[in-house]
Amino acid sequence: MSHAEAIARSITCWLALTAIAGYAIDALGFGVQPWAALAVALVVTGAVALMWPRPYGSQYADIVAWLGLVMFLIAMFLRMSWPSLVPPGRGPDLTHHLLLVDYIQQTGHLVHDRSLDGAMGEMAHYTPAAHLLAVIAGALFGVDGLRAFFPLVVVCAALTGGFVFLIARRIGLELSYAIITVVLLFLPAQYFFGAFTHDGFLPQTVSTLFAVAAWWAITQWDDQPSSIGAIAIAIFLVATFLSWPIWIGPPLLVFFALLLKPAAAQEVPPSRIAPFAIVVVPLLAIFLVHSWNRWGWIVIVRTSGAVLHPSLESFGWLLPLLAAIGIVFSLSDRRARVTIVLLMAIVLQAVTLFAIAKAQGADTPYMAFKMVYLAIYPAVVLGAFAIANPERVRLARRREPDESKGALGWVIAALLVILVVRPVLNAPRSIPVVDLDLNAAGQWLRANGGGTCSDYLVADAETAYWLHLAVLGNPRSTERMRELDRYDPRAAMAPWITAEGRSYAIADLRLLPAEVRSRVQIVTQIGNAAVIARPDATIKGCD
Repeated sequence: MSHAEAIARSITCWLALTAIAGYAIDALGFGVQPWAALAVALVVTGAVALMWPRPYGSQYADIVAWLGLVMFLIAMFLRMSWPSLVPPGRGPDLTHHLLLVDYIQQTGHLVHDRSLDGAMGEMAHYTPAAHLLAVIAGALFGVDGLRAFFPLVVVCAALTGGFVFLIARRIGLELSYAIITVVLLFLPAQYFFGAFTHDGFLPQTVSTLFAVAAWWAITQWDDQPSSIGAIAIAIFLVATFLSWPIWIGPPLLVFFALLLKPAAAQEVPPSRIAPFAIVVVPLLAIFLVHSWNRWGWIVIVRTSGAVLHPSLESFGWLLPLLAAIGIVFSLSDRRARVTIVLLMAIVLQAVTLFAIAKAQGADTPYMAFKMVYLAIYPAVVLGAFAIANPERVRLARRREPDESKGALGWVIAALLVILVVRPVLNAPRSIPVVDLDLNAAGQWLRANGGGTCSDYLVADAETAYWLHLAVLGNPRSTERMRELDRYDPRAAMAPWITAEGRSYAIADLRLLPAEVRSRVQIVTQIGNAAVIARPDATIKGCD
């Protein structure tokens, strides 16, 4: 194991174990205890590091490249929401995840009351590791979960890119071609970072880190089978399940395939019971703990909803072509075959989920389409393998060392950065649904008892939806929610002109017409947001 791999493994183990420890502490009845979870995770991560053989060689180039890639990705992603650092995505998923973060912060524990299904919907039984990590990160840095969630997801996405680089190095790609694997992730940009900068799939992005880390750990275990390697796989798979369980299938299938692989004639048959038990027992235990009296979460596999449809427009043609070529070239490479098996397992799960969705009559095979978000990672590794193959063949035919090894890869990497990454950096930023001033105004209203009787004078229906649910903490299954489904910014202003509004309104002052502003009282103002009231209003109805 290289030093870069050891660093990436330890950081990700700490994140995974923090989520697992936080979940376990709450399950034992102590509620959410951020500092205890961080401390337990740090101790266990240190113990795991001590059990692992020391990294070999210097390989400073790998450390510099890995660190440079991770830091570049963090800076690029944070720039998309700077300086507020609130989640820049859209869609109801974003609001629902922020609702669960708010619940954990307000109550100090995870959701245990089954009667909250009506108020919180699927979030009452959602796997909560990503939300828990957001709350813990907020406690660590002295901010709330809303401010901590996006930076947390950014770090996870950057570490995911770093693991892709490390996997490419582990299967034998030269440094320049391993860097190309990360550059290729920008071809399907809507899947790589659009998942959390546009679609609001925040827990899915956190789970992707742990799933890709499990893939790396399985690749490492295939090279050097050991009990500590199996422990790392177990940690990452448990964290994957607790973050977003849909990703658990493909890496688990790959591990089982390697476990059942017959030993070579000259090798001693490996023990299969011990690694199987190390990986499966904790995963089965956490599955049973989370599912006990909470079987409703399983319906997630047949959920329908808005999701990016796989197409040449969204995915492009270059990456699938390179991945297909890479499959052909890597069939004879033992270490690369793990990546092929992973991609095939993802395809198999997608087909299965597609069949389940169609059998249930879903309008969109939501979860089947979601598998593309995971498929891009083995695809870029295979794509880089295809790009590197001509030089690998040339070097294999030479008997003496070649000082130009990897030189062509640097040229290709530079061209891809110019053609693929640069346009992404120059793309305009979207206006986020979430706003810190509106959040502060909503929190003030909630603290002062007006959260259940408020209008929303804002520019976007999704902002009104977010304020009503995630900021003010109102239930989802009410008539007011059905009104918000038909929200229109212009129509929302009208009752405040005719004095038929509710008791209060959270208003974006930049949008408030003069005829409304002149008739209302500003109860409190925070930046560009305010809580307004009209003393002579005839209340139209409250939640």
